[in-house]
Amino acid sequence: MNTRFAGFGAWARSLALLTLTLSLFGCGGGSSPDAVPDPQQPESTPETPAPPAPPAAATLPEAFHGQWEAILTYVPPFYSGPYGDVPNGDGALGITLVLTADGRYRHVWNLTSAYFGGNCFRTGGWDEFGTLSGTGADFTFNPTKASYIQTDTCGQNKFLDPAPVAPASHTLRLEHDNDGWPLLRITFPTGDIVLEKCRHCG
Repeated sequence: MNTRFAGFGAWARSLALLTLTLSLFGCGGGSSPDAVPDPQQPESTPETPAPPAPPAAATLPEAFHGQWEAILTYVPPFYSGPYGDVPNGDGALGITLVLTADGRYRHVWNLTSAYFGGNCFRTGGWDEFGTLSGTGADFTFNPTKASYIQTDTCGQNKFLDPAPVAPASHTLRLEHDNDGWPLLRITFPTGDIVLEKCRHCG
């Protein structure tokens, strides 16, 4: 298996792309080389444009509120991002998603994996929070901040805070197991992940 892991979908960008984006948008424009300043006019200071307002947070139905979680004894290939390949390995993925009534979310995953014949071990963690926007079953996750940490006994340790993120859209559907316990199905472009309502939360 040659899989990469990160947050909801393809939010995270590579650091090189992030650096390029910041350089393009952070430099601003200059005046024309032929322009001659008028000494009778006071020198003006260019105004920094205000950042665009974030989308209004969605009001989530009460049934969505609370903590949802799952522990997967395999790692879905579509649950991916730009950090940390796990070649020819076995792994488990713990996922926690917290949704609040005012449209805020926190998304945490923790990965453990073994590779190279069980001689190498890797752990990874993603912690992200932001707001949800959308209507019906289709929601856009608008991240405010994320961090990523990785340890590897045979490779490179990594720590990114903040980690680069971008909005992503997913369909959320409420279901129930055979005993009637609430489940939350999250649809990705190439598959679904099903979380269950936290059984030990107050």
